[in-house]
Amino acid sequence: MKKIYIISGPAGAGKSTIAKRLSEQFDHSAYIEGDVISDMVIGGYRPPWECEESLALTWENIADVSINFIQANKTVVIDYVAFPEEVEAFSQKVYAEVKDALIFYVVLRVEKGELLRRDALRIKEHRMGTRCLELADEFESKGIDERFLYDTTNLDIPAILLNIKENPGFKY
Repeated sequence: MKKIYIISGPAGAGKSTIAKRLSEQFDHSAYIEGDVISDMVIGGYRPPWECEESLALTWENIADVSINFIQANKTVVIDYVAFPEEVEAFSQKVYAEVKDALIFYVVLRVEKGELLRRDALRIKEHRMGTRCLELADEFESKGIDERFLYDTTNLDIPAILLNIKENPGFKY
């Protein structure tokens, strides 16, 4: 089966670490960093959390790139903040093109104190500060189905990777 893993959560939850390591678990894979796609816009750039058009364009591009990689027989791992409504729109676009794809949605969460501790470890220009907490609150307010949630407060990367790969509950 053709698989797409969407690794989401607030800044500091471990998205990039988990997504990169997960993509390394497959012989034929592609890693899509949503922030890189979003940052391709230079003139007139507005952060996706401030502009619906920017967010929609980013997800359209992520979907198109994912479809291309899936059609080239790559397992796709997406590293980006993804709320249920974005995952739904993404899924509809992918399934319209690739009928036999499986999409897995994993929202990493972490205790807020640990979130801030991890953020403080980033290089200064990559720190998110209170935006980490805002995102954590936004994820909580969305009422995301518990089966998609994975607590990474005690970061055990091998266990997390194994669980994501083998847990059918993450299937969207």
